[in-house]
Amino acid sequence: MSSQERVKLFSDWRGYTKGETITVNKVVAYALVEQNIGGYVKPKKPVEEKPKEMKNKNLKGAPKNRMIKDAPVTK
Repeated sequence: MSSQERVKLFSDWRGYTKGETITVNKVVAYALVEQNIGGYVKPKKPVEEKPKEMKNKNLKGAPKNRMIKDAPVTK
């Protein structure tokens, strides 16, 4: 199974018009880029925001003596 790449076309190609973004396999994408017919499109990374409560909170670890003493016992 080959992975897919997104390519934005610089000129018309096989029924697709200039400026279209198409999804093709790696071999075709490489050929299009090498022949200057298209260029790779990098996916946008999603921006993850932290909840407001977590932004302002100063988290500290529990004291070592409490970590051992109050740890749950598993059987």
